[in-house]
Amino acid sequence: MPETVSARVARLEYLMGRLAEKQEKLDDVLVLLTEAQIKTEERFQETEERFQETEKSIQETSRLIRETGQHLREVDLHSRERDRALDERVDNLVSAIGEMLRNGRRIL
Repeated sequence: MPETVSARVARLEYLMGRLAEKQEKLDDVLVLLTEAQIKTEERFQETEERFQETEKSIQETSRLIRETGQHLREVDLHSRERDRALDERVDNLVSAIGEMLRNGRRIL
């Protein structure tokens, strides 16, 4: 038996209500997804900024290490030069003492 017009209208109104409810739920989910996407993009931006800060810090640390290495090489060179000069002075002093002893001079 065919539906009456009022039954069809009632059924259509019911279905339209259900569709409206589902659309409202979809809208709510879309809002949640959009908010989540915004937060994710903010976190990606923060992460990128941290990576850039870390990269700058690594570059600065590398520069300081290079400078420290250069400074240590210079200090080592100066130390070796002072050691050579001191060795030469000691050699000269020992030679002079030996010469004085050979010549019969008294020390102090």
